[in-house]
Amino acid sequence: MFRSSLGAVLLLAAATGSAFAANGVCRGFNFQNDLSAISLYEVAESGRTFFIKGPTSQRESCPSLSPSCRQRSFLVEGDKVVVNEIEGDFACANYVDRKGTDIASWLPLSSLSRVQVQPRWDGRWSTYDGRSVITIKTTGGGRMFVRGNATYDTGSSVNTGEFEVEGDAGERDFAFGYDGGQQMGYEEANAGPRRCAARMVQLGPYIAVIDNDACGGQNVRFTGLYSRQ
Repeated sequence: MFRSSLGAVLLLAAATGSAFAANGVCRGFNFQNDLSAISLYEVAESGRTFFIKGPTSQRESCPSLSPSCRQRSFLVEGDKVVVNEIEGDFACANYVDRKGTDIASWLPLSSLSRVQVQPRWDGRWSTYDGRSVITIKTTGGGRMFVRGNATYDTGSSVNTGEFEVEGDAGERDFAFGYDGGQQMGYEEANAGPRRCAARMVQLGPYIAVIDNDACGGQNVRFTGLYSRQ
């Protein structure tokens, strides 16, 4: 569970021997990511594992294991995160808590263990801001029915996007195209005029989605990290 430390800063467990990240910037999951390179990790150490700050003009040496780079927020053993980048001794990770709070920052790679995911698509999934919702129902035949709805409020109107497709519930990755109420192949949707195309990967308590910005009205995106509701 995501927590915030209110106590004094703990003593550094290991002051040296840690390589800094190459550029120090952790942007978290975003549309530029390669879904095949994204993995699920869990905190493997007992006690508190603190998030690590990135560099600023005041903290050019961050991320590092220095107490000055440590954030107040921390995770505990068993908490699961989505890692989209590893640099040096640090992992750029996203964590979404039960209240829907999404945090993206560095974590010490030595505190994490990679999780082999068995796909569990069933459920209602939502981005942290609730703008995009994906509902998935699986059948005994190993198929899944996927419905997505997304909105963007312009202030004067609400733009929307939606799709209804089906796929193989036994696979970790799922890609599709959608146009005019009809499902098609991902490559086919990207080959011609702008038609909705999206890829998603199942990561235990998360689903990561990247679309081609053609699945709805202006500024409507399904791209994001979804957690089960």
